Amino acid sequence: MSHYSASQSGDSLRIHTATALKDSSERTAFMVQARLLFAIAVHARGEPNEGLAMLQDAIELAISLGMNTKSFSSSNGGSISCLEESFRRTWWELFVVEGIMSAIHRRSTMKTTTVASEVLLPCEDSTYTDGACFSDSPTLAQFADRHFAEEEMSFSSSCYRIEAVKILSRVLSIANAEAHPDEVQAIDNSLAAWTHYVPPEKRDLISNSGEVDEMLFQAHMVIHWATILLHMPRSELLSVHPTADIFCAKGDKQMPSTDTKHAHASKATDASKELSNLAAFRCPIQKHTPFFICALVIASVVQLAACTLHNCRCMYQHKDRITLVVGLLKSLSLNWACAGSVLVKIKKIAAKVLKSEHCTMTVASTQCDSCTDSGLGTSIGAEDVPWLEFFDDPTIMSFDRFAPGLLFPDEGS
Repeated sequence: MSHYSASQSGDSLRIHTATALKDSSERTAFMVQARLLFAIAVHARGEPNEGLAMLQDAIELAISLGMNTKSFSSSNGGSISCLEESFRRTWWELFVVEGIMSAIHRRSTMKTTTVASEVLLPCEDSTYTDGACFSDSPTLAQFADRHFAEEEMSFSSSCYRIEAVKILSRVLSIANAEAHPDEVQAIDNSLAAWTHYVPPEKRDLISNSGEVDEMLFQAHMVIHWATILLHMPRSELLSVHPTADIFCAKGDKQMPSTDTKHAHASKATDASKELSNLAAFRCPIQKHTPFFICALVIASVVQLAACTLHNCRCMYQHKDRITLVVGLLKSLSLNWACAGSVLVKIKKIAAKVLKSEHCTMTVASTQCDSCTDSGLGTSIGAEDVPWLEFFDDPTIMSFDRFAPGLLFPDEGS
């Protein structure tokens, strides 16, 4: 049975699965996989703390089994190449999911980075699905050294996703600290450089057959998300909504104002645009990771802040992006409870911002500056932002401050 089952209650499946995992004393890689999948599902059902706890259990078990070592897959795979690949992919999936959950919970350290990882990198999803796995996968060092290699090697899309999360982890390490400008710039350089090293054949996320490369989709999602997390706290965007602790968008610490605050705001806003561009892809949304919900939320938070600070001519562009995000969250809410919870709040805030009397939205306006300018030089206080009152609603404050079920009540309640 599955979370998507139409014949059985998701709540019933959740209870049965939780009980089975709790009662099991099995200590195998398969149990790691089960806990990992359950952690993702529970998180997306609107139980982020429970999801994080289950993920930590999975990581601890994986480390105790030695899944972070190169030899684990060959020693436990029974000479079955696809099973060996499955074990390698499991370790890297733990790393990726922990990185994303750390971003959501604003955790500056990751357990998967506290141990040495010698695990070979994953192959292409299509190769794995076809059962054509090989044991000569590249190492992490080979992938990291590709920037200066004389001969170009071919790497799977999953490798770029892993690298994106590695950069995200660097962002998180300075999220709550006043890092030296050189360190911030170094991480920003890595974020900017990442795109340039995606090979030409992978630049288009959609294949000739219309299929979306989900691994690259997620990689781009993580890069844009990390960009927002790096730049938004160092811009004036955050000051517009200092208590904006919506699910998946827990409030960051406002960094001291600098001469580059407009540049930070511009980069955060551009990243939110790129996330909304990902949302515009025409493909079955069930194929996307449920973590895309959180990326959409943080993109909408930035767009709403930019709406308040940008000039009139830009307003319709922000509205179109937020309309798209709201529509996608509406569709995602059919499967994932957390999407429905944030949807209600974002719609309420968007209605307030986009109907604000401070700007009459007309495309033909000739009295406003170009949207290409950051438009973020306006000095504005909380008293000038009417939608701030919605962030005072305790139901949208930081999700980790409440008991389970408070933010995400059962469907029938």
